[in-house]
Amino acid sequence: MLRHAKRRGAIDVGSNVLDGAVKEADLVVVATPITATLKILTSLARVVSANTVVTDVGSVKSAIVARARKLFPSGNFIGGHPMAGSEESGIGAAHPLLFENAVYVLTPLTHTPKSATRSLADFLSSLGARVMLLDAGTHDKVAAAVSHVPQLLAVALMNAVARRNPVSRRHLELAAGGFRDLTRIASSPFEMWEDILALNRREIDAALRLLIMEAERYRLRVRANRVRALKREFNAARRLRNAIPRSMKGFLHTLADLYVFVEDKPGALAAITGSLARAGVNIKDMELMKIREGSGGTFRLSFESAEVAKKAGRILRRRGFEVTE
Repeated sequence: MLRHAKRRGAIDVGSNVLDGAVKEADLVVVATPITATLKILTSLARVVSANTVVTDVGSVKSAIVARARKLFPSGNFIGGHPMAGSEESGIGAAHPLLFENAVYVLTPLTHTPKSATRSLADFLSSLGARVMLLDAGTHDKVAAAVSHVPQLLAVALMNAVARRNPVSRRHLELAAGGFRDLTRIASSPFEMWEDILALNRREIDAALRLLIMEAERYRLRVRANRVRALKREFNAARRLRNAIPRSMKGFLHTLADLYVFVEDKPGALAAITGSLARAGVNIKDMELMKIREGSGGTFRLSFESAEVAKKAGRILRRRGFEVTE
């Protein structure tokens, strides 16, 4: 793993010895499963100075912060959780834009110096992340609802359709984009989730109970042919879903969007990016929303502010592109 990381240019020097690797460090990032992190923190506390900022990337914070509070009396530990990544793992899944527009939650100790938190936040911002400060308990409640339960839901949906249902499991080729989108994270290995599910079980249980109650209401209405009664739920869900900033990765600064139709021909996308680059306009995020084979597709372009988006729109319209806001 260290050799692979060095070949990729991800590290300059690799070491299997903890003391030598961190003794003179300004910042130590513990990027291991949560149970391993809890053990490593004990060793780290013995060798790092009080001026070394120590952080982690675990997606459950209460257990880690409770341990760190005892181990780092100087307050030089700051819990961290980047709301980014994928169902893949290891150095092979690394990407230079991993943190771009991703919310990165920090959970400092109550006695962590503000200067240490500010220093770590500035470093993470330089990687493209958007830093949010939360207490550990609030983080775990939110993470259970928006990350941990969705993982279990994807696993349950995949198994219900592909294992339990004797008809649908024979016809998975009919599964369209919605099903694939909902079940993408079912590809995550159990080893990535074992610690999370165990250490955040109380909050996951509470969030699951809410979800089950909601699903049971829908089941009873469908069974009783009271489908019309679900209209309010659909409308509420659509309104709430549309309020989530589409430019965000993770759990807030919202980007401004433009929608640009691009013809299906060589150089069309380059004409967009080139025109904006020459005008000094930076695209913060881009997504292909819809495509019609042989005709073209609609791209969502996201910009830092509404003013920048309007400027981009004027530039692209002058170039003959169809732009909507």
